[in-house]
Formats: sequence, C-alpha cells, structure tokens
Amino acid sequence: MSNGSSDELRAAVAAQAEDTPYQMIPTATGFDLRIDVIDAQWGDLLRDSGIQKVVEHRVALDETQRTMTITDIHLDVRADAGFDAPGGGPRLMPSAIDKPLIEKRWGRIDEYSTRRTFGLKEGAPLPVGDFTFDSAEGHDRIRIPAAELGWTEKAGSVERIARVFGIIGGAIALAVLGALAYGAATGKL
Repeated sequence: MSNGSSDELRAAVAAQAEDTPYQMIPTATGFDLRIDVIDAQWGDLLRDSGIQKVVEHRVALDETQRTMTITDIHLDVRADAGFDAPGGGPRLMPSAIDKPLIEKRWGRIDEYSTRRTFGLKEGAPLPVGDFTFDSAEGHDRIRIPAAELGWTEKAGSVERIARVFGIIGGAIALAVLGALAYGAATGKL
C-alpha cells in the first residue's frame, strides 16, 4: 500500500473522472470535483437534459491527519452559447461564473433527479432521451480512491454548523411541546 499522499489522491480522483462529465481541479487546500460544463462533449447533454443545477464537491485535505472533508456546492447553471474574445471560438458559459447566481447552496447535499424526454413519431409519443443525475456518483468518485489510499472523511464546518442548529431547533421544539403538554395537563393552556 502506498503512503496515500494528497497528490496521489488527486491523481486517483482525476483518473476516476476521466471520460465522464466530471473534472478534478486542484486547489491550495485539496481539490474540487465538478461537472465540466465547459466541455462541449457534455454541454449538449446537460443543456438538452434541462440540467440547471450542477454539483461541485469541494474537498479539503489534511495530509498530516490523512482526513478529508467534502462540502457540496449546488450552483444554478445555464449553458449559453458564447464566444471567447481571444480565439473567437464558441464555448459554453456557465451562469455561475459569468452572471449573478440565482441559487447557491452549501453543505452536505444529496440530490437525485431523472428526466425523460418524449417526442412524437407518426403521432405516437416515444422516449427520445433519458438523463439521471445522482450527486452520490461524485461522492463515490472521491470516497472510493480515498479509502483505497487510507484517507478518512470527517464532517466539514458547514455540516457541523447545520447539525448544531438542528440540535438547537429540536431542543426548542421539545421545550414548546413540553410547555404545551404542561399547559394542557394543568388547564392553563
């Protein structure tokens, strides 16, 4: 078994992303794994399938502890035809980069969606395209090579903060229910 350095993990995730709509982008703290909406090979599929949200998995690595955190970022993306100024060639421009975002969500987000497109042929509806999106697919492209290289996952700060607010909200709900039960039992409601 290799020492599983952060560079090895980046290379393993990049290998998992080959020939898929995902792209691994190295960062100072780890890497991002996202759907490459700039790649024209996948652009038509994304646009034709009505994909408006793209998931980016932001991975922060702690090489000394051999731990990683995954923060999911959902961006509203609209693929528009445009032209690069230097070369004048067409490209797809994601609205998340070139235009103000309509929606952006951070945290641990699991999303599954499917879409089937029908067309008419000789007056009868026929399926002409299917597309399924599962954010777990991106997680697996990170988690499988990480486990093979000896890395473990821990909750990111956004996920930990959400858990704290969930616990606080649950405690408040229990306190309200307790007060209501007490009021009902004593007739002071």
